[in-house]
Formats: sequence, structure tokens, C-alpha cells
Amino acid sequence: MAQAAVRRERYAARMDIPPEVLKETQARFVGRDSVRTHTLERLGVGGPLAAETQARVQGRLTRLGVPFPDACALSEGRETMLEVAGRLPGDTRIQMERILGANDLVGVAYLDLARAAAQAVGRVVLRDRRGRTVGFGTGWLCSPRAILTNHHVLEDAASARLSVIEFNYELRPDGSLSTPVTLPLDPDTLFLTSQALDYSLVAVRGDTSAFGWLPLYASVDKTVLGEALSIVQHPGGEPKQVALRENRLVDLLPDFLHYETDTAPGSSGSPVFNDAWEVVALHHSGVPRTDAQGRTLRRDGQPMQPGDPDSAIEWIANEGVRVSRLLSDLRARPDAAGNPLVAEVLTPSRPPPLALSPAAPPVGRAAEAVSAVDLGLVTPGPDGVVSWPVTLRLQVRGGEAGPPPPPVSSAPRPAPAAYLGPQDAAAAAAYYAGLTPGGDPQARFVELSQLLTRTHTHTPRYNPAAELYPHVDVWPDGRLRSLYSAREHRPEELIAADRAAQARRTELAAREGLSVDTLEDAFPYNCEHVVPQSWFGKREPMRGDLHHLFACEPDCNSFRGNTPYFDFPDYGEALRSDCGRRDPGEFEPAHGKGAAARATLYFLLRYPGVVRQYAERHLQTLLAWHAAQPPGDWERHRNAEIFTRQGNRNPLIDHPGWAGDIAFSEGLGR
Repeated sequence: MAQAAVRRERYAARMDIPPEVLKETQARFVGRDSVRTHTLERLGVGGPLAAETQARVQGRLTRLGVPFPDACALSEGRETMLEVAGRLPGDTRIQMERILGANDLVGVAYLDLARAAAQAVGRVVLRDRRGRTVGFGTGWLCSPRAILTNHHVLEDAASARLSVIEFNYELRPDGSLSTPVTLPLDPDTLFLTSQALDYSLVAVRGDTSAFGWLPLYASVDKTVLGEALSIVQHPGGEPKQVALRENRLVDLLPDFLHYETDTAPGSSGSPVFNDAWEVVALHHSGVPRTDAQGRTLRRDGQPMQPGDPDSAIEWIANEGVRVSRLLSDLRARPDAAGNPLVAEVLTPSRPPPLALSPAAPPVGRAAEAVSAVDLGLVTPGPDGVVSWPVTLRLQVRGGEAGPPPPPVSSAPRPAPAAYLGPQDAAAAAAYYAGLTPGGDPQARFVELSQLLTRTHTHTPRYNPAAELYPHVDVWPDGRLRSLYSAREHRPEELIAADRAAQARRTELAAREGLSVDTLEDAFPYNCEHVVPQSWFGKREPMRGDLHHLFACEPDCNSFRGNTPYFDFPDYGEALRSDCGRRDPGEFEPAHGKGAAARATLYFLLRYPGVVRQYAERHLQTLLAWHAAQPPGDWERHRNAEIFTRQGNRNPLIDHPGWAGDIAFSEGLGR
């Protein structure tokens, strides 16, 4: 009986990786030996800048919102990125190395982001039908109502029905154990699994609001070779631990990543993060060292014997399932179609900012949650209502005074019966009444440019939660649609998400002495500038000009980055994601081409000379999209709302036929 109890304890203390998973992982790793050896040699020469292509480095920087230096213009593969970067000033190169993980210094805010990410990770406790614990794994919330872990942790709905996930199973700074929060899994509501990609997506019951979630982004530009990775895990079922930047990405496969990291049995199902604390992979297996006969070796150099635990294996690397590949599989599954919980995973939004974990109370305080009130960032009144301090900045300009801008309500409203407004046609006719009939295309460009500039009497600051989502971008059914993917959102959903992101930016900026705008890449808006902000230095009034702002979730926004629009001849055969297709320096959206083209052409009219990234060939693409997808009620509604707010209009929405009579090349920067 005593020996049986020992065996049960030993089994319960681990979550062994199935032999077939180890074998497949080992085969993939060995099959890439020559590629990986070359990569490691290049990393040793100059880090990610030496190992990666110019295109992938540009894509990574673009995703992070970092303008690609002019000196790093693509040279069609004639130079390595390291050689190109050698032409940059020293401080610029140091910045690139730091961003790409080749420099060990990070801001203090990095620790806040790490702590927030770790709260969504829990210990999966596997139980048998008698309620006994038989193993452990790691899982994490990828939406408010679902967790992700490995298939070999939860192989079927029956095992998930018996299992639970424990959050907050971690040690406090004083070494005491925090009080875990145990939630049951709900495979009857959602259970999707893939043995090939080794993932299981399972619904969870109960309140998860205290833990947030880790959204999944389909972009393939979340990592570069040599970049530092981190992993949050419950090794062997132990309290939560983190391998913080003690890892390198050493190989990119179509479905998997190989990386050097310190994991252990029970880490199966852990999230693997880049330096922006985005999940890049679902950890699923280590790569064991083997002898000449292919036998797995223990740490003592001897072959593994039956009954040896995974903890005895000498691990040489690790493998994780790429998030982009996992999302592609979910989107293609017939059994996932129409499931609202799957839709939440496939339409990622960032969770609202969380209070700091009870695991890290301030010195001298009891172990209780630390909120923005505790940090002194906000102050509750006598009735318990919290008021956020707001700084109001007024700008007074000389010259002729105009009427005050109309008030803006941030409360979403349903689309009215008279969606376009019966008076808008008359307003549009009056707006263009003073134009000179006929004229050559250059003169027409100048006249329209002057009209748009002269009538742009009100210039709202960039604030999509207040200016864009409640009224301007609403479709006739009262919902918002992401410009590039056409995913639907309720206006109040994006308003809440953007305000939460803004609050988090404000909090971190105050704590770290940073500009709020510098944190926008870490906590982005659900908003797209069809003319990327880096092209005009985030200056107003361009940044807040509503004519080129559209609802767009962050994964599509970052997938496009700051690349110009392009029309791929083989687009139908090469669709990269729900957002569209992107190759180095070129992006074709899956949806919204006509609207994006008209907004870009408006920008050329309103701000001539600013856009230097387009040439005549790009104009032909935009004009073709404009002709192929003419404006409908949604765009006419946008135009009417923006006219009321800003004072100017987009002529290509009011008069689509004018496009061929305007020399848009006059608006290109030289």
C-alpha cells in the first residue's frame, strides 16, 4: 500500500509528454540541423540583424510602430540587414537592437506588462473519475471565457470535464502561498482539439475578470530569429514561475518555433511571449538529447528507462506551436464555425487593465489587491465613486473667430431611420457650388485641395472612442465593421477597449515619466489610419482627421503596419489572413479596398506633399479600387457625419465620377 501511494504521488507530480510527441519533435529538430547551425553562426556574428532578412526585420519594426530608417531601404537581398544597419548612426542602431531583443536593457514598465500577462496563466489539474489528481499542465485564458492548453494535456471532452484550472497558484514575496482560485472547465459549451498542432481550446465556467486574458494575433511579424522570448509556466505542477528573457528563438518552421528556454514537465500548454508580451507560441514539448542509436538520454548520460520521469531527460531545446498557425486552423474548422466563444478568440481585443496581483503587495501592506486607488493615481470620493484626474488643454489661435465645434457624445447610438439625413444632399450641393466648371486635372486638384483645407474649420484631436466609434463609423445596422477583415463589433465594445487601453497608457506614462503616445504600440487603439501615422509623424490635424480613420482591430492594424497598398495578381491563391496579404513593402486588404482608396485620395487632396511613399503606380491601384467598389450608404453616412464635425467633405464619396478628372499626382511628396 505504501509503494502504491508513492507511485500515485510520483505520477501526480508530473505531466509526461507522450513518446510520439517527443519523437515527432525530435525529428523536426534534427531535420533542421543545417539550417539552425547557419542561423546560430549568424546570430553569433551580429544577433538578429545578422541572422534575419531585411524584409522580416522591417516587418518586425513595422509591427512595433517603429519607422524603418531611410538608410535601411531594401536592397533586393544584396546586403545583410547587419550591413545595412552599419550605415545608421550609433544611437539608431542601438535602438533597433534593443527593440529586437539583442540588447538586454528594457524599461521598468516591462515588469508591469509581465505581471499582467502572468495573471492569465493557470495550472491545469487533471483528475480521474474518483476525483484524484493524476497530473498537471499549464493553461491560459485566450479570451474571457476560454483557455488554451495542449491536446496531450486535455485529449478529449471527457478528461476536460473532470479537470479544473487554478489561477493565482503562486508564491507571494514573503514565500507564502497565495489563495488559488479554482474554476471548472466546460467542454459541453466548447471543446476543440487538434492532435497535429497539439492544442485544445476549452470553455471555462466562472468569473475570470480578475485575471484578464492573452489575446491571439495572427500576424507573422511577432518575432525575429535571435529575439528574446519569455515563458510563464507551472513546471511539474509547482507554483507559477517565469523564464524571463532567458531564451532565444533559433528556428522558424511553418507550424512550430524552436527556442532555447528553461522549461520542465508540467510546462506543457504554457504561453511563449515576445518582448511586447504578445503570445507567439503555445509551448508543447522539449527536444531531448539522443545518442547515436536515437535513444533519449537522461541527464546522467544514460538512456531513458521505462518508468523514468520527464524530469530525468536532458533537454537541448524546446518547441511551440505558432499562434498564427493555430488561428488559421481554428478559422478553417467546420466545427468552430458560428461558435461565439471561438469568435471571441478569433477577434482579439486587449483586456482592460488589471489591478496588480495579490502576489506582490507593497511593502508593509497586507496581501490584498493593489489598485489604481492604492497607487494614488485616482481618489475615491465620500460616496466611493472614483474620479480620474483629467488635464484640459485649450489652444487659442489668432485670426477670425469661427463657431465653436459641435459637442460630441461618446454614447453609441443606433442607426436612425433616416440614416443619411434627408438634408445632406442639399448640403453637399451647396458645398461644391463655388467650383469652376471644367478645367484641366491639375487645376481641379488645386481648387478641390483649397476647398477641403478652407472648410476644415474644426480639427478634432485623435480620440476614436469619442469621435469615431459612437456615430461616424456606424453601419446601418448600428454595428462597426473592421475595415480590413469585416469582423463586426458593437460600438460600446470598442469604446470600452480603447478607454481601458488609454487608462493603462496614462498610468504607465505617469509612473515611468513617458509620453502617453510612446505606449500606444503596447496598448493600441482599435483604429486604423489608412495613411499610416509614421508617414506624417503623428502630427495634427492629420492624426485626428476622421476622413481617414476606420474601426480596425489591432491584429489587422499591425498586420498592415505602415506598408503602402498594393494589388497582388495572385491574391486569391495567396491570402495570408483574414486581414489580407502582405509582402515586404506591399499590402492588399481582404475587405474595404474602395473605402481605403477614397480615404487615401482624400488625404492627398487635403495634405498635398505629405505622402512620399506612393508613386504613380500606386495611384492607379487606388483609382481601380475606387471604381470597382463605389461608395454605399455607410460611406455616405460617414461623409455626412464628418462634414457636421469637421466642416469638410470627401469629394470622391459625393461625386465618384470626378476621380478621372483630378491629377492626384499633384498631392504626392517629391
